[in-house]
Amino acid sequence: MPKIECTCGNIIGLSEIPSPNQLLIISDENFDEVYADCIDPDKLYEKFNIVAKCKVCGRLHVFWNGFDKDPIIYKPE
Repeated sequence: MPKIECTCGNIIGLSEIPSPNQLLIISDENFDEVYADCIDPDKLYEKFNIVAKCKVCGRLHVFWNGFDKDPIIYKPE
């Protein structure tokens, strides 16, 4: 997924690696599961949820179920 359009109309580019617009989050349980195996980077990356941050409005587009599903969008208060 090279880019997504934010609700505000801004285009969030994700093709640059590493991407300044992409954040990675992981639950404590998943981190501990992978960390116990001495951290295989590919295995660890599979556990991350991808978050795209809009630099214009600050919305977070969280892909809880992978890129094949629509993200949940969170707007700062």
